[in-house]
Amino acid sequence: MAKIEWDESLSICVELVDEQHKMLIEKLNDINQAIEQTLGAEKILKTFDFMINYADFHFSTEEKHMIANKYPGYQEHKKAHEEFKGMINNMIEDFKEEGATEGLANAINTFLMNWLVKHIKGVDQKFGNWLNEKGICLA
Repeated sequence: MAKIEWDESLSICVELVDEQHKMLIEKLNDINQAIEQTLGAEKILKTFDFMINYADFHFSTEEKHMIANKYPGYQEHKKAHEEFKGMINNMIEDFKEEGATEGLANAINTFLMNWLVKHIKGVDQKFGNWLNEKGICLA
């Protein structure tokens, strides 16, 4: 299965958010690897659990800064975050019901390659550009 490697094309030029994106990518890659190597249900569920909790932390960080700075794309961005959480929760349920199937591995791989990269290069880039144009530094 494919693995996402961080490169500068994924940077939104906002250090706080870039560091969180790196962690999200790392954990999604970990889930994929755990399933491929059949590391056991407990390891896979722990990785999923960390992923969903970290995603909540990351999304809440972004959304807090969007609200505080009156970002005009907030609603669209929040909707994308909700979709992500729904997709991860569906994958967790699939795993609990069916185990580490090839279909689940393929879904995660598609998810890795499509949703996260498109999200970062799309709505997150817009947010980063907007912050940089306004001279806003997130800490």
